Amino acid sequence: MIFVDAHVHIYNCFDLKVFFNAALNNFKKEAAKQGKENNYASVLILTDWSGQNWFKRLGVYANQNGGKENKKLGNLTFSITSESCSILVRRDDGESLFLISGRKIITSENLEVLALATDTEFENGLPLNKTIQVIRDSCSIPVIPWAVGKWMGRRGKILSRLLESAGESEFFLCDNGNRPIFWPRPSHFGVGEKRGIRVISGSDPLHFASEVHRVGSFGFSIQETINHEQPAKHLQDILMDQSTTFKLFGNLENPYRFIKNQLAMQVLKRKWTGAYE
Repeated sequence: MIFVDAHVHIYNCFDLKVFFNAALNNFKKEAAKQGKENNYASVLILTDWSGQNWFKRLGVYANQNGGKENKKLGNLTFSITSESCSILVRRDDGESLFLISGRKIITSENLEVLALATDTEFENGLPLNKTIQVIRDSCSIPVIPWAVGKWMGRRGKILSRLLESAGESEFFLCDNGNRPIFWPRPSHFGVGEKRGIRVISGSDPLHFASEVHRVGSFGFSIQETINHEQPAKHLQDILMDQSTTFKLFGNLENPYRFIKNQLAMQVLKRKWTGAYE
């Protein structure tokens, strides 16, 4: 069994030791819930945005002296694989996960698109359909993630038009753990599924120190094993196989925490805006 959190961010306010241990613990808890605690692999897909490269920074831990020595981070050891966009993270107790590189891109319509299983950097500001094509041309996986308010109004109509003309497996849609439990499942998911556009999921932690504990708590599982030398390529092959089925896991956000986080995000956005005035 493979457990995947497909939408992960790291922020400067996160303690990296807490981040990876939380992910390992959350994946282990879900594996036990599904009766797979003795036979599973875990994957975090890190979606850095423009100006970020946490994956490269973490890669330093796996490439000390040309990879002959690994620099430890607390109880964690980082090791290279045979591909440039994945790292194995192993805890002293034997629990491990694969960290796979990805990117977040903002389109000209101000919609988010993720490129999974790649260390390529992409241009922001292109139209949605062009962004998806560029990602596909780079042999990585295009994903349009749900975000609060992003699939409503004008942008929701743009996404609807894209889904109406899309062919199966051209891209994925992605649910996330920030969606509150009282929020109905977005209709775009159903429209996409009817056209063969499948839905995956990820935790999408917000920019607060407390969010570090959410990583690995919301995602999807696949009844497969993973290639430990080329986990990114193998996961990509599995995902692009139209016959692959997913089981989504994790709990949607409770109302109190959702409202609290959204109010805090508005304060944070005003601070960011003020910094550039």
